[in-house]
Amino acid sequence: MKKISNTKIYIIALMIALCITAALIIRFLSQKREAEALVSPLEVYVNEAIHYSDSTYRASNWLWEFGNGEVSGKKYGKYTYTEAGFYRIRLTVDNSIQKNFMVNVRNPVRFDSDSLIRIVAPRTAMQGEYVVFRGIGYAREWRWAFGETRLTDSREQVAIYAYGRPGVYEVELMTEDTKYPVRHSISVYPKYQEDESDERTRMGNDIREKLQAIVDGKPFGPNYNHILSNYLCHNPNVMITVNESKNNDFYSYCQGLRLIDRKNTTIIEVMVFPYENNPNCLKTFKVMQQKNER
Repeated sequence: MKKISNTKIYIIALMIALCITAALIIRFLSQKREAEALVSPLEVYVNEAIHYSDSTYRASNWLWEFGNGEVSGKKYGKYTYTEAGFYRIRLTVDNSIQKNFMVNVRNPVRFDSDSLIRIVAPRTAMQGEYVVFRGIGYAREWRWAFGETRLTDSREQVAIYAYGRPGVYEVELMTEDTKYPVRHSISVYPKYQEDESDERTRMGNDIREKLQAIVDGKPFGPNYNHILSNYLCHNPNVMITVNESKNNDFYSYCQGLRLIDRKNTTIIEVMVFPYENNPNCLKTFKVMQQKNER
């Protein structure tokens, strides 16, 4: 009798073990499969190769789309862009799993010791207005002093600055090839009193806060969708102009902030331009932004 009882215990234990094993197998098979892929670097110059590869477990089919109409069916390789811009690379594994990457392709910088450095900027501005200063010429290092402080205010070729006090200021720009600073005079006038109830100002400030949240690494979806649904009438292809010189569709611009400029950019100002027949829907907007010192 005791022997029969022990046999029943062994059978029950075996059944329990089989049930646990089956549950673990089912759980493993039901887990969402993700692509294990890599693209590097994510910022290159024109005609400089990026490298792509995938190591997804038991994958047998790959489709790399490089954002310009060209594709590859290889597991790994390298690719070269011939034009500058932001490109979204999409990998599809086994016709079911996808992963995206954003690549920023820049025009190569040419250095010419015979080129004179000069400044392109307005001669007048309003107090508190964001002014764009452009360094023209070829140099590796740019050092701007806008005259309001005794510090180096920016190290970018294209710099943005807002004067806190009215007055006449002498802007100085130094590079590694200039003996003395290149100078530019600008007159800053007292600011006008802005109407805080202005709807465009409110919209611009709200968009600026949401874009800065994306840069700062906060949840992408809520901030992106807030702008998309409240101001763009759910159109992700609205054109964005950045620093009065670069253009992107809204979706690609936000992905660039998220993946390329994350925690390295300050969104300074957003100017909105709604449709005449629909003031709640933006036709386009302009962004003034500045890279932070590292």
